[in-house]
Amino acid sequence: MWGETMATKRGKPWPPAGRFNGRLRGGSHGHRQKASREDDERFHCLYEKASPDLLAFLLRRCLTAEDAADCLSETFRIVWEKRQRIPSGDDARPWLFGVARNVLRRERATADREAEAAHELALAAQRSGAITSTNKAALTALASLSPLDQEIITMLAWDDLAPREVAVILGLSPNVVRVRAHRAREQLRNTLAAGVTEGSKAAITPRES
Repeated sequence: MWGETMATKRGKPWPPAGRFNGRLRGGSHGHRQKASREDDERFHCLYEKASPDLLAFLLRRCLTAEDAADCLSETFRIVWEKRQRIPSGDDARPWLFGVARNVLRRERATADREAEAAHELALAAQRSGAITSTNKAALTALASLSPLDQEIITMLAWDDLAPREVAVILGLSPNVVRVRAHRAREQLRNTLAAGVTEGSKAAITPRES
């Protein structure tokens, strides 16, 4: 489904025709053509490597698969337009997730996010299989965290992102992410202390490093 959405975004062809071949329209100079090809190749490489993880990221946070596909399409449309600004090296992946997060925030701008946070978290957990619908204690514990801490914990645990990557996505320092994750883990442990199964604990235990 999401592949079809990538081909058309709300009825408009995407990507722009003739742009993926790395050539510029008109009589551009050789160095501009080379730079354009390199930008296009970097975009293609990032798309091929990051699409599955990014789709999983969006599926966990969207109410439907169609919403996730729309957000994925919009994310790569923006990245295509900004392909000359894609960071180099390891910074490209968290930058891409940051773009996706901004797309999600815009898509939900008219919704009451705080009121819906716990509901969306439960649905996302059930869809991803990270937490089953029977693990009510785990869902309750996650919902007790602040929206920011929920994002940090789920990015670390479900998306297997490193604290440095989460920091880039959320606009925080890696140290702040680690401190907040540590405190959130302590809160989760306290909440889950009474009778929660080991499986529920494991489902929401984020990466330490």
